[in-house]
Amino acid sequence: MGSRGAPGTGGAPATSGAAPDAAPVGRWGAHAAGWVVLGLLAFLQPFGLVAADTKHDLTANPGAFLARALTPYTDIFTLGQLQNQAYGYLFPHGAFFLLTEPLPDWIAQRLWWTVVLGVGYSGALALARRVVVVVLPNQTGLPNQAGLPNQTGLPNQTGLPGAWAVLAAGAFVLSPRTLSTLTAISSETWPTMLAPWVVWAALDPRLGSHTNSRRGPATGQYGRHTNPRQSRWSAATSLAAPVAAMVLPVALMGAVNATATLAACVPALVVLVYRRAWNALAAWLAGCALVSLWWIGPLMILGRYSPPFTDYIESAFVTTRWLNPAEILRGATSWAPFVDNERLAGTLLATEPTFVLLTGLVAAVGVAGLHRLSRMWTYMLLVGLAVMGMRYGFYLDFLDGPGAFMRNVHKFDPLVRLPLALGVGAVGAALHARLGAHHSRYRSAAVALVVLVGASASPAWTGQLLPRGAYEQVPQYWQDAADFLNTHAQGTRTLLYPPESFARADWGWTRDEPAQPLLEVPWAVRDAIPLVPPESIRGLDGAMAALSRGQAAGLERMGIGAVLIKDGVDSHRALANLQGQWHSFGPIDVVLLESQPQYLLSDAAPVRVAGGGEVAAFLPAAPLELVPAGAGAQVVTDTPLRVERNYGTLDGPVSAPLAPADTTHVRNRQPDYASVGTPVQVAESGGHVAASSSAADASAFGGATPSRSVTAAVDGEDATAWWPAPGERNSWLELRPDNPYPARAQLELQTTKDTTVRVHNGDAAVELDTTAGTLHTVRIPGGQAAAVRIELTQPVGIVHAQVRGAPIERIVTLPEVTDHAREFFFQQELVDTTVLRRAWQQPHALTVRVEADRTVSIDGQEYSPGQSLQLAPGAHQLRTRARQVWLRDVNALPYGTFTPTDAQIPPAPGPRTLYTGRAFNPGVEGYLDGQRLEPVLADASSQAFALPPGAAGTFELRFAATDTFRASLGIGAVLGGLTVAGCLWLLRRDGRVRASRRGEAGQDSLQDAGPGDASDIGLDSELECWAGSGGTGKLVLFGLAGAALGPVGLGGVAAGWAATRYTSLPGPWLAAGLVAAAQAMLARAPWPAATYAGDSWLLAFLCAAALGTLAVRSIPACEVPASVAPTSEAPARSLP
Repeated sequence: MGSRGAPGTGGAPATSGAAPDAAPVGRWGAHAAGWVVLGLLAFLQPFGLVAADTKHDLTANPGAFLARALTPYTDIFTLGQLQNQAYGYLFPHGAFFLLTEPLPDWIAQRLWWTVVLGVGYSGALALARRVVVVVLPNQTGLPNQAGLPNQTGLPNQTGLPGAWAVLAAGAFVLSPRTLSTLTAISSETWPTMLAPWVVWAALDPRLGSHTNSRRGPATGQYGRHTNPRQSRWSAATSLAAPVAAMVLPVALMGAVNATATLAACVPALVVLVYRRAWNALAAWLAGCALVSLWWIGPLMILGRYSPPFTDYIESAFVTTRWLNPAEILRGATSWAPFVDNERLAGTLLATEPTFVLLTGLVAAVGVAGLHRLSRMWTYMLLVGLAVMGMRYGFYLDFLDGPGAFMRNVHKFDPLVRLPLALGVGAVGAALHARLGAHHSRYRSAAVALVVLVGASASPAWTGQLLPRGAYEQVPQYWQDAADFLNTHAQGTRTLLYPPESFARADWGWTRDEPAQPLLEVPWAVRDAIPLVPPESIRGLDGAMAALSRGQAAGLERMGIGAVLIKDGVDSHRALANLQGQWHSFGPIDVVLLESQPQYLLSDAAPVRVAGGGEVAAFLPAAPLELVPAGAGAQVVTDTPLRVERNYGTLDGPVSAPLAPADTTHVRNRQPDYASVGTPVQVAESGGHVAASSSAADASAFGGATPSRSVTAAVDGEDATAWWPAPGERNSWLELRPDNPYPARAQLELQTTKDTTVRVHNGDAAVELDTTAGTLHTVRIPGGQAAAVRIELTQPVGIVHAQVRGAPIERIVTLPEVTDHAREFFFQQELVDTTVLRRAWQQPHALTVRVEADRTVSIDGQEYSPGQSLQLAPGAHQLRTRARQVWLRDVNALPYGTFTPTDAQIPPAPGPRTLYTGRAFNPGVEGYLDGQRLEPVLADASSQAFALPPGAAGTFELRFAATDTFRASLGIGAVLGGLTVAGCLWLLRRDGRVRASRRGEAGQDSLQDAGPGDASDIGLDSELECWAGSGGTGKLVLFGLAGAALGPVGLGGVAAGWAATRYTSLPGPWLAAGLVAAAQAMLARAPWPAATYAGDSWLLAFLCAAALGTLAVRSIPACEVPASVAPTSEAPARSLP
């Protein structure tokens, strides 16, 4: 029986007289060479530059970061918060950077990337050497890959020869998915790189049920006859080592992202299910649980106490938007490069036609190669397509609901990438077997295939892997400012201003705040994803908006006593009036405010406010209680406004106020941060106004401009106008009256510049030329009109659009106001509509004083600031250009006061409330001299505690689950360590036993057989019998394709199957051609083209048809040549 020789030799016969030491060099030499090449690739990236990879703390201060990760809750971060899976960095990611801390940051990063790539490469190489490639009967008379002439007419079967195994490994490790994530979020790449190792171990011949059933119950692991009890023991022990080999890579995955770890295990799960290795599956899952307990316990604590932040990040619509079959097959599965150009390599691979075509052709070769692999790999590919490519509504709802943990389905990319990478190697192996190593056509094809794979990864070779904003070092002035605050801002919280989704400065992009690893005192920042309750996020937004106007009163209730202005006060002149001590550190300005509270005390009852958390920053510094409308509020506000929010940005993130019937443009389950306040929405009368889009939509390119909403077209204001969203074509505005407009009705129209518009009433239409600033009148064409549509011929604003005598009105209207209302607060600080218009129903007579910085019109009468008026019961409307308006009862509402305090609480005769300024969390507990206090939810979801009369002593904050968290970490680490040690012992013992038995059997010549030897071949061929090439296998394939690609996919699969089954077209060639055609379509119109080809049903059909060809196998599925059947003398090795 033959075995492989050195890589690239085509597999010399086992009896060829190769030197005894040639096998180890061939086996390990390819690994070593690959690591050297990948290390050079990592260091080829621009020297001396540090990338914003995963977590800034890993390079800036790993020791402090990992020490903080030992607790679930930290008071240091924004308003006090849980740390999102920080424990997952403890091993191996954080441990690596802790060990390399003495090295320059950029070198530590390059070494880490080398390890990540090297581990993935070696795993894929080992896997490629273990898989089975089925080659058509040799028609040329040339030797087969075992070195023997084929005289049986049966298919030749072998593992991938060395050179093609290396190419398969390279195709996997340099796929677009890897290059898009490696230097920006390597914590996602790392589990993916370990996935091949788990699959490699899952392919151990001893794990399959087929081999055992074939040999019968009385046959031992190596064919020796035993009694049943010995047989069961032998079966159990035969599973131990392979299962141990499957558990070890899982133990190394860590848990920076639990979903990425889970996703990396699914390919092995597919293998075990396909092989019906149920005992091995149960043992493996148990082993995975043991090595993962150290992070499963903390993850459960995080789930128990964490705010629902997954409702306020990217939606399933976004994460699956570009996951069409062509993009999935070529590896452009990460959505981030499609929406942001930070990841340079990812953006090139996602949007540049050349790279789209090159990566698509690699995918075409991979699909063709699947014809030469076990159908198991086809099923794995289809499972991956189903998980990532399904667009059914119920599935997206699941991802936005209970399945939010796996919403970023691109993490399941290994299900597709592994089969296709192996398919690339299988094509090379098939060419080798059919043409021979010395055939000129083989050499040309081999060179072309290698060049194709290399060219598809050219962003790596050309030094374009680093994300944008790579930097040499964090400027010293950041350290100076942090040192100053660590000394002078103890006992208070520092606000980093201005708010930013991610830290992107002129000198570099760190993604996390540069101050994050440097500050030892509590701080706060409004970034993309604050891990605090949604009401607290609203409070932060309100504080930021108020501070931008120079109003700092709201900072005290949040415990903020210092402000760090990241780009200097000259960029934010409104902050120049902050009262305190100013200090400058380069471009950074720091102000220590006059009030630096650690905690606040009050014995006053809170004022009841109808509003959202954002309004607290604009109210007096006093105890507040937010309540919904109709709950007896003393202060009524126009918050929270009913808007939609783009959670991916802080630049124009919210839409204009909306009416209930307005079109939704945001796909998140929660259109805005949840609030106890009742949403304040637009009320319509006379009809409804609709539009193709508006520049006030949260999804508008460049951010929303709320003054350009559909309301602006009917508000009667010359200062506002409806505009379509930037970049939209065929824009229109439509008036839909409650009752049809009569025939010959007159439309009044005013535009922002000279243009031509078309006015439609059904099929009737008329064109109108308009002049900027002039009110035009045109008769509505046709007869009676149920709707009038105004179509634009160019981007322009519509200032006024009404039908004479039948106006439509839209105005923000307060919900129910009760008799308790004493004050009204209206504003456009949070949603700037240029003109502030509000309506409400006054339940009782109330004399109020107007407080504003401009004249205010109420019910059509002008009032100057300071004037008083009586609000009679009934409907009222307010209009002004002022930013804020107060209508206060002339008999002032009594607000309470705060008394600043530190941790030493003085006694008082009556009950009091202690306000901590922290975000509320059910796990946060307050203790006064060891006595637990009753928690209180205050104002914008702030943490407070009730103090009984006479209470005094030292106040202390604790987190309830800290001990449980640390116990889970400790016990889990011990159990995981013992499990890993046991696995290593089992593998060492197994190696000794097999080496001994090989020696006894005189099988030294098999020392280079390794994975992919005859035992493996026989087993994998046998696997084809379970799925079969008949009806059952096709039903499974069609079902998975339908789940993945929908009705079009089913049709495509059926067409591909029929074309292969009933014509003479070769399946591999047809599959490659169909995928190549689809990828060529995509390359002609890649994202962000207006006619993006990825949305084409034809593209999906072509890809599905290519997969349909895999339903027809030109190979006898269950025939195994006797020359390669499993034998007791050829146990498989465990070494790669």
